[in-house]
Amino acid sequence: MRRSIIAAVIIVGLVGYFVWSHGSGPSPDSGPTGIVGRDLPATARVASLTGSAPYPLSQEVVGVTVVNFFGSWCAPCRAENPVLLQLQGEGVRVVGVAVRDDPAATQRFLDDLGDPFFRVLSDRPGTALTDLGLGGDVPQTLVIAANGEVLFHHAGTLVGTDGDAAVEEIRELAGPR
Repeated sequence: MRRSIIAAVIIVGLVGYFVWSHGSGPSPDSGPTGIVGRDLPATARVASLTGSAPYPLSQEVVGVTVVNFFGSWCAPCRAENPVLLQLQGEGVRVVGVAVRDDPAATQRFLDDLGDPFFRVLSDRPGTALTDLGLGGDVPQTLVIAANGEVLFHHAGTLVGTDGDAAVEEIRELAGPR
């Protein structure tokens, strides 16, 4: 019990520091980026969490799809998990891509916090984000149209001022129809 409290305090502290250090104003990466308005490139490859051969992320786009890049090792990813669970409960189709993560650690993360994803994929080498031109930091979230066009990109957690605005945009673009 005591370890859980200490772990929770550390996570809250890290998230607080992350939000404070990145300010409450718009992040330069949270608005439109070079990928918005373009098709999802076939070079961005993922695998199943159980270890399939890599395949294009674009194969996971069925209707409007939200793709969230996360890691079990990422404190901001833990902080945004309740937001993703809420979106899932509202009928938003969210696909998760675990970046630079061990599949067993990813599964523990989802078992502990709840699984907000329609499907969970793996990018163990962390190349999908760089192939998309988004660097390597997580969390990052994309909204992709049924035709493969990237409609929206948010770099950073889906909590706080920037995150709340991003969630509203996600709801507008990807909410139930």
